Amino acid sequence: MTDGMAASGEMPTFEQDFSLVAGGPFYGVFQKCGPLLRLHSSVQAALWVAVTWVPLLAFSIGQGTGWGSKVSIPLLSDPSVFGRFFVAIPLLISAEVVIGRLVRQAVLIFSSSGIIKQEDLPIFRKRLATFLRLRDSSLAELFLAVLACVPYYLLFSDYEWVVRGVSTWHGTTSQGLSPAGWWFTCVSSPILRFLMFRWFWRFTLWTQFVVWMSRLNLVLVPTHPDRLGGLGFLLHSQKQFGIVAAAMASVIAGQFANEIVYFGETFHGITAPAAAFVVLSALVILSPLIAFSSKLFSARYDSLLRNNGVARSVTRRFEDKWTRGLGASPAAMVGTQDPSSIIDYISTYDVIRETSVIPINKRAVIYVMALAATPFASLWLLNKPLEQLITEVLKRLLD
Repeated sequence: MTDGMAASGEMPTFEQDFSLVAGGPFYGVFQKCGPLLRLHSSVQAALWVAVTWVPLLAFSIGQGTGWGSKVSIPLLSDPSVFGRFFVAIPLLISAEVVIGRLVRQAVLIFSSSGIIKQEDLPIFRKRLATFLRLRDSSLAELFLAVLACVPYYLLFSDYEWVVRGVSTWHGTTSQGLSPAGWWFTCVSSPILRFLMFRWFWRFTLWTQFVVWMSRLNLVLVPTHPDRLGGLGFLLHSQKQFGIVAAAMASVIAGQFANEIVYFGETFHGITAPAAAFVVLSALVILSPLIAFSSKLFSARYDSLLRNNGVARSVTRRFEDKWTRGLGASPAAMVGTQDPSSIIDYISTYDVIRETSVIPINKRAVIYVMALAATPFASLWLLNKPLEQLITEVLKRLLD
């Protein structure tokens, strides 16, 4: 809360209570469970893994398909299962903590830092209320739940274990789904899909809100050291959606791992789609910030015009006093504020000139792409035996 708000007694209710993740019927059900909400995110992730994976293990052991040679792909040798339930779900849960906290901070900064003019704050809060209403929409979440429960394996004829005649822990072409396969189809996969779809919905709402914000009469500061007109905090929040991209990449990478291990695919064969996913992730996550470009361009252009005239006057007086004045000695400059002042002014002008009209920087792009690429990078390990990797590492350390 700013001093101005404290003095006026105004409480930014929407901003203080805002949450990207704490809302909706699904959240409400867990809120009634009480203690579950107070658990650490790692414990919540472990509970979801227990619901989605432990029954698969129990059913597979009962059927003799947990390991061994009874089927071509036993459960414990299926990389796609680990990508889904041991990587993707924990990432989706941890994203709620990281992204939720930083997005809330971004909303508070918008409302209290002066970026939004005082007369526009009612509009800002009205749009924030609309955002919260859509976030809590029972209809939207019901649609996501129904969409998540669709048995997609029935809709696609190229499902790997059907089209290739491969026996797996979740079924065979002759006998159909096993008990583990039914749990996977009816419980585990819908839970994962619902968590992902809900993040898509949250991201869509947040993107719409960001676009709304860009249309306000914002007070951007081209002299801000973040070189983004003071929007660096928003970029920092936005790039954290890369965690969700990493979760999605884990699911895809698990499927690719199956292709490599069991169906003869090579690492080079999956590089093109993996690279496309990584690039697309960065574009989708960061591109909403381009909505602020016109505002940044105008602020930067106006500031350059204003400061150009001042710069001309300041540098001209400095030149007249110290470089063109008759009898002026370098020693006389020592101890005066003139050199320091003109250097400071030149530095300020450089900041304005270097301010980007697109509030995205290289670090943010690399950050998102690195998160999205990490699950795919792990597939490289499948191409080389562990002993060979250790030998290469030791060789380079000892060279």
